[in-house]
Amino acid sequence: MKPNDRNKKREIICLCNNVARETIEEAIRSGADTLNKIFDKTMAGVGPCGGSCRRKLGPMLDHYLETGNFPEVLKEDKRGKKR
Repeated sequence: MKPNDRNKKREIICLCNNVARETIEEAIRSGADTLNKIFDKTMAGVGPCGGSCRRKLGPMLDHYLETGNFPEVLKEDKRGKKR
């Protein structure tokens, strides 16, 4: 694994519960195919902020379900309400 890849995996997605990208990716790979399942397995998206990271989790999950791979760069869904 390249140093940049390692940093990407350690990226904290859920600041409230300190959940890293690698934890979320592992949960998705092991069957968390809905946001609720990701929340249950990782605690990402259920912090005191009200789940602001859900705007990243949704597109990340969608991309994986469509392609079988995780996006290089996580983009926020800014179209409206958090999922």
